[in-house]
Amino acid sequence: MKKKLVAELVGERKLNQDNYLIKDGSLEYRPTQKDKTDKKSYQTFKHNYRWVLGASKNFNPEVCLNVNGKSNPGFIADLPLYHRTPVACYENPDYLGDVQFAVWYIRLRDQSRTRSPFDGILKIEKILVTDDEISNGMDSAEVDTLSAYVINERSPVCYGSDLRWANHIYPIYLTETFVKSRYLSTDSFLHLF
Repeated sequence: MKKKLVAELVGERKLNQDNYLIKDGSLEYRPTQKDKTDKKSYQTFKHNYRWVLGASKNFNPEVCLNVNGKSNPGFIADLPLYHRTPVACYENPDYLGDVQFAVWYIRLRDQSRTRSPFDGILKIEKILVTDDEISNGMDSAEVDTLSAYVINERSPVCYGSDLRWANHIYPIYLTETFVKSRYLSTDSFLHLF
């Protein structure tokens, strides 16, 4: 459903260099059998994500490697407020085909106000679409601009008692409270039968 929604937004020309979609979670979608056999469909799938960012609140910090190829999660944990890591290229041909990703991390919350060193950090993913992006990676100025957009979208305060607030870019507590208020209570639901 998420892929279909993105395709509809692209079809309606609502996504472009001035209008990105920030998707909650990873963009690591496995290509379908149709995508693998129909090159045009596969290219359309990749092109649809040109103006989409994935923002993951949960990630494995052990995959951050230093220049010697050793795990270095402290590099992410020690990010200063509103800073980002350099961009890394990620690919998994067995699972994702020839899709390549630009991946970087941004600190949204001051570490002194979080429960763990990795709270307040988002993993940002962008599918590399153009030949220039695939060959040379993303332009640093573009990554800085996109990072600033994500930082500006964050909810600056916690509404209510939500221990997850540090990892969100929108006030999920209010959204969830509203949605839950629209449900029938358990007692009301049971009395229907």
